[in-house]
Amino acid sequence: MRNAKLLERPIPKGKSEVSLSAFAFMFSEMVQYTKTTPSPADSLSVWESRLHKIGYRVGTRVLELTVYRSKDKDTRETDLIRFLTFIQQNVWKTLFGKQADGLVKVAADKDQPNDVYLITDSDPLVCHFVCNPPEYKNLSSSAFVAGILAGILDGAEFPAEVTAHNKSTEGGSTSRETVYEIEFKSHVLQRNERLSK
Repeated sequence: MRNAKLLERPIPKGKSEVSLSAFAFMFSEMVQYTKTTPSPADSLSVWESRLHKIGYRVGTRVLELTVYRSKDKDTRETDLIRFLTFIQQNVWKTLFGKQADGLVKVAADKDQPNDVYLITDSDPLVCHFVCNPPEYKNLSSSAFVAGILAGILDGAEFPAEVTAHNKSTEGGSTSRETVYEIEFKSHVLQRNERLSK
């Protein structure tokens, strides 16, 4: 009886911030978990794909929550650029307390048959709390955020391959600045062209 009343209540706006130390602890534990479970990650790509999968599951839920809390929750965005702008501004602010630094379209060429979109974050929160061992110095913990983006895009019917790339510094080491490369499936681009006419 009591649970029925609980389920009927509206979702509260809630506090939008999580303690930074709690996030740091949970994220570092998640990175350790993906390294060792279900079996030890024997390569960098296995480790990053595990982070990506967890991020994907988070992304589907973040989309629901962000759309529910937005002003235009009764409409579904069908324009690709407007939805990417929604991610860059609203979703990024929900997740990290700030907007992403940039959204850029890279036109297709002979090496890249489809347009690619890049979201840039100069100082991603997930890169602050991970200290990579020497044999995994190129591990990008931003693969988790790439998974979140993939989950959001799939949930909104814009399926895409999302990868995270840390920029290199002049000395050859990686910086915190991360570029999320989004390559949409060809049918998504065709649909967007058709709807924009």
